[in-house]
Amino acid sequence: MENQSSDFKGSSSFSALRRVAGEFRPHKGKLALVLVLGLVISTIQPISVKLSQRIIDELQSGTFIKGAFFKQVPGLLIIVFFISGLAKYFHNTLRRYVAERVIIKYRTLLFEKYITFPLSVLDKARTGDFLSSIQNDLGKISTGIDTLILVLKEPFTFFGLLGAAFYCDWRLALSTLIVAPIVALLFSKSGSAVKRYSQKNLEIFSDLMSVSQESISGSRVVKVFQLEQPLFRKFKTIQENYFKVFMKAINVEELATPLVEFIGSLLIAGVIIYGGHRATMGLLTPGQLVGFIIALGLAQMPLKQLNNAYLKLKTAEAAAERVYKILDTQDTQRQTQGNKRILTLSREIVFENAGLKYEDKLALSQLSFKVKKGECVAFVGHSGSGKSSIVNLLPRLYELSQGQILFDGTSISEFVLEDLRSLFSFVTQDTFLFNDSLFENIRYGNPKATTDEVEKAAEQAHCTDFIKKLKKGYHTRIGDRGVCLSGGERQRVAIARALLRNSPILILDEATSSLDSQSEAIIQGAMEHLIQGKTTFMVAHRLSTIRKADRIYVVEEGKIKESGSHAHLLKASGIYRGFYDKQMGNTLQKNGDLGSSAETSI
Repeated sequence: MENQSSDFKGSSSFSALRRVAGEFRPHKGKLALVLVLGLVISTIQPISVKLSQRIIDELQSGTFIKGAFFKQVPGLLIIVFFISGLAKYFHNTLRRYVAERVIIKYRTLLFEKYITFPLSVLDKARTGDFLSSIQNDLGKISTGIDTLILVLKEPFTFFGLLGAAFYCDWRLALSTLIVAPIVALLFSKSGSAVKRYSQKNLEIFSDLMSVSQESISGSRVVKVFQLEQPLFRKFKTIQENYFKVFMKAINVEELATPLVEFIGSLLIAGVIIYGGHRATMGLLTPGQLVGFIIALGLAQMPLKQLNNAYLKLKTAEAAAERVYKILDTQDTQRQTQGNKRILTLSREIVFENAGLKYEDKLALSQLSFKVKKGECVAFVGHSGSGKSSIVNLLPRLYELSQGQILFDGTSISEFVLEDLRSLFSFVTQDTFLFNDSLFENIRYGNPKATTDEVEKAAEQAHCTDFIKKLKKGYHTRIGDRGVCLSGGERQRVAIARALLRNSPILILDEATSSLDSQSEAIIQGAMEHLIQGKTTFMVAHRLSTIRKADRIYVVEEGKIKESGSHAHLLKASGIYRGFYDKQMGNTLQKNGDLGSSAETSI
């Protein structure tokens, strides 16, 4: 997903987070309440400063214990802290509710966008990028949102304490503001550094997720080729790199807080010297001096919170940019959506000068042929000739680069995409099954199917013999990608799924190429049920699987070089005959039976 339309370089600060902030609109009532509660919490510390000053001055005068003020203090403290505790509870629960609701929406959007990306986008994407975004990036954004809502009250707290300081002695308070530019510069520099390191770290984390995902998904290849140690070293190297960049960001974050505290200590030291001088001259009461020092000390906390929030928001900004790059990809790669409805194929499918490009490479060109309803056509050719690309064009898994494909005289681009794809059932060489029960994997063909319909499809696909041997039968979980089943069993489940879908158009893409002869014989029997009454497109290397096709197309370098029935193409002595003779020679050599006839061997 490198080539996205959104480019945040040179954009104004927090531009991505401002887009995130737009998601707060549905929660504006709760946010307003959070703000009000934050104001309530913010008033507590200035009140406590004023109360401290009053207590000290009362003690200084000697009237504290005897006066009515002494009797009022306990009740006042109870009321203040009860209100404060109640406000904090609702403030914290509401802000976390809003933050999580926003993240849930983004997680849903990311998943929806990812599964609806065209294959042209997914082919170039890394699963690790998506996994990193849905897990790590959203986690950073969640922290940023929560922090942002949390610190909305901190400016009010700071200015409230600053107001209390001015109330104690405005000259002293004014003199402390000279450090404001230094603190602002510290915020800016540390924030820029944290964002830079965060961007790098999020990219490295994507690499980490990619290696993990590929190593687990390709576990068989890993073990067969003994790649455990190389992959372990690669994982360890990426993780060490992640740790180094992570620590750089941590160093910046953790250095900023002590610097703010050190600046505050210098400020308090100056206040003690200058304030003490004014107090000895009678220009400042002890209560005012203590109150000022308390206010100044407490004011450091919201400043530290604001600094920490700023750093977290910089990290969240980096994460939000990555998330929006994924979300915005769909805007430039969106498949056009037609508005015509189609429920079935009535007459024919026509390719008119159809062509396809992958990047800048021409994969298919000048394809023109017609398939009538109920016909079975097959495509043969060398690997990479474009056979699978042809059938992938039909349900618009890829978009045509030239020409058009017509269903009953209407271009497929004019149909509602969901309607178009509902016409197809697929059985491919790389059968994908979900880590779910056998029953559910079959019912994915038709989620509304009854138990009887599922079992009937399984029976027609010759699945019942191996299902009966499983301890939990149809309710057996079959592992990731159906790893608990053999290749032939997975293929039969895929055929059962296609049978249950019962779509008018069937695509068989190398459906039996990886099976042994015994499994292939069983699959062929299951396919007889599957192709009945269907318009069928077959892609095959084994010519034995396509002998009965109404028409066979020989594809070379993205073009149709020959077409005709099996018998016609054999007599033509062209490319197809060459394939046939080569496969026959291999078969006879393998069987050691030079006396077998060609017709009985394919």
